[in-house]
Amino acid sequence: PTIKIQNKSVTVQDAQGMTLEIMSLTGKAIAAYKIEGPSQRIELNLAKGCYILKVGKTVRKVTLR
Repeated sequence: PTIKIQNKSVTVQDAQGMTLEIMSLTGKAIAAYKIEGPSQRIELNLAKGCYILKVGKTVRKVTLR
């Protein structure tokens, strides 16, 4: 799977049937989204800061400004 960040939205590709997990840097779960199609865009309504995004074995650290 691939995770692409643009402003406050995330596009997840090649992860149909998987779950996008959003966690704080301390590992606390914040949100989870089921990926329904081959490419899905999700708007993140999160406060500014750093987060960890995980889909399967793909993990990305992102900073929202």
